[in-house]
Amino acid sequence: MAKSSSDPTTPPPSTLQRRAQQTWESFCEELKRAGEQLIRDDLPLDELDAAEGLRYLSRLVRTGLERHVEGVDPAEAYLHTLCDERTKGFGGDNPDVGYLGASLSSEYVYRLRGDLSRCRYFTLMTTGFDEQGAYCVTGSLDDETLPGWNEGPIEITLAPEGAISSDDGRPRLPTSAATRSLLIRCTFDDAASKDALTLELSRIDSAKTPIRCGFEPVSEALLETARFVRATAATWTSQSAGLRKRMNRLPVQDPERIRQAGGDPNIFYYSAAWAVEETEFLVIRIPTLPECKAWGLQINNVWTESLDYTRAPVHVNQSTAHYDPDGGVTIVVSEQDPGRPNWLCTQGHRSGTANFRLMGAAHPVEVTVEIVPNAGAI
Repeated sequence: MAKSSSDPTTPPPSTLQRRAQQTWESFCEELKRAGEQLIRDDLPLDELDAAEGLRYLSRLVRTGLERHVEGVDPAEAYLHTLCDERTKGFGGDNPDVGYLGASLSSEYVYRLRGDLSRCRYFTLMTTGFDEQGAYCVTGSLDDETLPGWNEGPIEITLAPEGAISSDDGRPRLPTSAATRSLLIRCTFDDAASKDALTLELSRIDSAKTPIRCGFEPVSEALLETARFVRATAATWTSQSAGLRKRMNRLPVQDPERIRQAGGDPNIFYYSAAWAVEETEFLVIRIPTLPECKAWGLQINNVWTESLDYTRAPVHVNQSTAHYDPDGGVTIVVSEQDPGRPNWLCTQGHRSGTANFRLMGAAHPVEVTVEIVPNAGAI
């Protein structure tokens, strides 16, 4: 049995033990500060919102640990899920998209294997930070620049220029000294195609020797997790609160701002805050859909998490939508089923956010939003 700490014969904690304790306390203190998002005066909460806020912060902890502790070492890179129906981290996560990520370094050469042929649209990006500390894309491939992607399984080499022979016949996704991670977004028409996505990342220059867990790297990774939770919660909660200044509007967002934040430059993003009473109907009208690779609209809670798409309709896309006679689309957001197609269920929420995406379109479109008192007025 271990001796009590009050026993004078018990040696005091070592310097290393105290440092480990300090790291844990700093981690907990930073997480505590993330809770400030729950008491914002510009984001009123009802009981459902508050409950989901607590869950949201806990989900960010789980996501952060996966990204910054378990998956942080590029020498042992592996693909992990960035967003799904239970894992959150990106604001306005798209139910039609499979999000995957991994830590990378230009010191190593990687291979990505898988089958993208069921994707409607995808982007593969290596990302990092430039000399000024700004987010940057260090390499990218998509459905127009990756040959043979729709013909079956494919292999892609991830490496800096000159690291391997350019005549090996495999497509190349470039990395550089600035590269820190891999970001994969794959858009699908339906859940079955999304669930069937299988991709595997591995190092092809690895000696397969075990890598020891180091105190300093783990300590920093744990603190980075807490910073991630706090910063992510603040970023997306601030966006949600800011959108409430123009409630029930769905404007296109500034493409340059979206790009700088890590968004896909080939997508027009629209964001909104919505509010609708239990007996009302919020009608979203897209009068025309331009030629594009894909489009989709979803509703989220106030924390910018997509609502539970495993239990009720909360999103619509180019394949699931019912089109109006003039080619436009009318979407109804409400608690009660209006008896019309393109109904999105609010699942007990009286307010939240929404996102509309146009992927690969040459230009944006105007979207109108209005509240009507009954289904007959739609």
